[in-house]
Amino acid sequence: MQFYSMADFLFGPIELLIIVFFARIYAKRKLETDPMFKYFLPGLGVKLFGALGLCLVYTLYYPGGDTLQYYNDGVCLVKLFFVNTPGFLRILFHAHESTNVLLFNSETGYPAYIRDTETWFVVKIACIFVLFGFGSFIATNFLIAAFSFLGVWRLFKVFNNEFPEIQKELAITIFFIPSVFFWGSGLLKDTFTFAGIGYLVYGYYMAFIKKEKIFGNLLVAIISALVILAIKPYIFVGIMPGIIFWSVHKIITQVKGEIAKIATIPVFLVLGGIFGFILLSLLQNQLAEYSLDKVLQKSVVNQQDLKMEYYHGNSFDIGYFDSTIPSMLRKLPQALTATFFRPFILEANNIVMLISGIENLLILLLTIRVLFMVRVLGIFRFFLKHHLLTFCLIFSIFFGFAVGISTSNFGSLVRYKIPCLPFYVSSLFIIRHLRQKEIDAKNIG
Repeated sequence: MQFYSMADFLFGPIELLIIVFFARIYAKRKLETDPMFKYFLPGLGVKLFGALGLCLVYTLYYPGGDTLQYYNDGVCLVKLFFVNTPGFLRILFHAHESTNVLLFNSETGYPAYIRDTETWFVVKIACIFVLFGFGSFIATNFLIAAFSFLGVWRLFKVFNNEFPEIQKELAITIFFIPSVFFWGSGLLKDTFTFAGIGYLVYGYYMAFIKKEKIFGNLLVAIISALVILAIKPYIFVGIMPGIIFWSVHKIITQVKGEIAKIATIPVFLVLGGIFGFILLSLLQNQLAEYSLDKVLQKSVVNQQDLKMEYYHGNSFDIGYFDSTIPSMLRKLPQALTATFFRPFILEANNIVMLISGIENLLILLLTIRVLFMVRVLGIFRFFLKHHLLTFCLIFSIFFGFAVGISTSNFGSLVRYKIPCLPFYVSSLFIIRHLRQKEIDAKNIG
């Protein structure tokens, strides 16, 4: 128990009780007018459980890891706040500077991640939660879980607003997929980026699709995008094609007349492509390492590195490819299979991988079931059935391919695929729902 202090045993339970107390009051009040809120407490509950589980795994099962280092660096920043408040504010609100390391001393401790811009941004966010968690590692993770849940809840609101008939299924995919609520709940990059995706999708949806509180929701979307860019820029690159096609599809569906719709498709696709190009050009400084040629090269390097012996045999191989687009595209089936269905149960060599294997088996069975319903190739006609479904499929395939092609270690894979997993499984339930509606209408007719 050397990883824990009295603050954990004191403030951990106190913060947990405070979170649950106010969440119950809020959910009970909202439930009177909105039945969707019956999932609020269960969804929050699994996030808190995931945060506690993450604490135990990284202290008792896999001692060490990023989450403990983020916490230790956050403690250093909190100590700096009390001994040098101007220096703390300078670090918190200004761009990353190499000279910031001079602000720390033996009294504050020396942060390990201060020279890594993307990782240090996570530490700056984490220190706020460390401060309000009174220095408790467990309380800090509980607070992060509760905060991140608000982003996930907004994602659920988007899906529920479009498909209230399958509310239960959507709640399962967004809240209760084990790998998502475990690796996306505690003090890790994935927690903040997944919450950021929730806020980004919600802000975009409310501003451009529902056209409600446009300025406020647009601001939410922009801030969320900036957070994602600061932590994991490739997630933003992965989500943009889906956002663009979502917009194009929504515009096309509002055009009256089939001939007019067909005629406008190329126009809006070109305009969407131009918009995407302009946006990526404006963000070229933030995305410097994610230019196409560098991404292709890094995918090969990462894929080879993650197969090394020091990953303790948790590796897999989708076969050889080089850093050219045709070579990588030939690995599309293997990459998507790896992202959505691996590790297989027989590939699991520890309890964490076994749970992931069971989860992947269920997703595989659901995929087969849906493909059977739509007769495999019929899946393509559902791409444009609904604007949200179009976004889900494009984001899932694009991001899933990127993860599968650049990852060959199961431990990394189960974390990296978190952003697209709820969208992929949700798309399966949506397709099943739409197909069932077709069958019911045909039977009635």
